[in-house]
Amino acid sequence: MSLPNTPELYEAIHITPNLNETVSRSAEHFPTVPPSLTDPTLPAISKDVPVNPDKNTWVRIFLPRELLNTDEKLPILVYIHGGGFIVASPDFPPFHEFCSVVAHRLGAMVVSVKYRLAPEDRLPAAYDDVLETLTWVKDGKAEWVNKYGDFSSCVLMGESAGGNITYHVGLKAAVQNDNFKPLVIKGLVLIQPFFGGLNRSQAEIRLENDPVVRLEICDFLWELSLPVGMDRDHEYSNPCRDGGSRLVDRVRDLGWWVMFVSCDGDPFFDRSVELAKLLENKGISVKTMFNEGGRHGIFVGGDRVKRIEFLDYVKGVWP
Repeated sequence: MSLPNTPELYEAIHITPNLNETVSRSAEHFPTVPPSLTDPTLPAISKDVPVNPDKNTWVRIFLPRELLNTDEKLPILVYIHGGGFIVASPDFPPFHEFCSVVAHRLGAMVVSVKYRLAPEDRLPAAYDDVLETLTWVKDGKAEWVNKYGDFSSCVLMGESAGGNITYHVGLKAAVQNDNFKPLVIKGLVLIQPFFGGLNRSQAEIRLENDPVVRLEICDFLWELSLPVGMDRDHEYSNPCRDGGSRLVDRVRDLGWWVMFVSCDGDPFFDRSVELAKLLENKGISVKTMFNEGGRHGIFVGGDRVKRIEFLDYVKGVWP
């Protein structure tokens, strides 16, 4: 299947289609920063470690600087970045800075995952990569993970497309829970998760021309990232379709909690509210931080006050 012929939409998300059905991503709009053991402007140190060289997947690990000289084991937070499944990686400056702050604020080891991107690798490739990373973490193959990680307390956190990945990986991980021992997952944090559907929500209609995530661009991202031939009512996009996945029951049985963080200035807001209600009705412990106003991306790369408010809310639940 050839890529869509919509030049203005490629331009809007700063990618260029190639003849071999790959895309080139603008280095100007998606710069990268190296990990650092010495950057005094950030409260955490970081380094990159390969996970699966054949797939070019890797992680950037963050450790809070102030806890390095203690014998204290750190809870493990596996972070999955956003980017519409199409762009960015853990070394994108806003994500690098955010994970450093998360490590410091929560007193946790943050493992930020580089997963494969669409359209070269459509969903579920990203889900598979994060699941593989969880296995890599539990095996303790990296020095920092083995030395500093508290395997008895792990959460998965993701923003936007990363929130979508967090949810679907959470369902799969719940079914395979015994395979991840001694790693014990406690819950999932979904920050403004990217979900959709053929029927428009009120927020999508109201914010159709949102300057951050215009509806037309969202549809384009789904077209590039869903399995070929699938539409926005596929379960990867619309987790509430047909009453949701039966795998949700396993999340409930394990006693995991699921946290939603969003605001009604986000076009995806109604999707979070709908899924939160569905999970709550199925007996899952649901935590919600739903704010008025705001915009998509405000908690990660936007308002620093909102970021601290959000992280303090997480801290009230975990670790």
